[in-house]
Amino acid sequence: MINAQNNGITEPVLTGSMAAQMAQAAFNEAEKQGLFVTITIVDKSGQTLAVLRHHNAGVHTIRASYKKAFTACSQKRETAVIAKGIKDGSIPEDIRFLDENILIMDGGIPIFINEKVVGGIGVGGAHGSEDVRIAKAGLQAMSQ
Repeated sequence: MINAQNNGITEPVLTGSMAAQMAQAAFNEAEKQGLFVTITIVDKSGQTLAVLRHHNAGVHTIRASYKKAFTACSQKRETAVIAKGIKDGSIPEDIRFLDENILIMDGGIPIFINEKVVGGIGVGGAHGSEDVRIAKAGLQAMSQ
């Protein structure tokens, strides 16, 4: 972890090299299962830090993985949790209209360092639960 210091305040930062490691770990997990996906990692402002796409992944997976990462980061919770909340009525359906990059589909997970959201990881191209599993494999790379 790298800490950025601003006016005496220190906060955790997700770096490009950390993002690249996460994307590669997620990509490796998908390949083990024969799944063709795109993995996108964004920083806390929703800007892309890393993208890794299998050559057989659908073209739509690039944008979908970005939007899942953006949504998870923006909302500070997994996109699967948001989808479930919309379905059961505990989260307003209007959340979809907060930003053009919001996508409420399984596969987006916020990235935390020291209990602070520093980014998001999104996976697109497999079924929802598989996208989630692949994203979580990417998160494991940070703890190693």
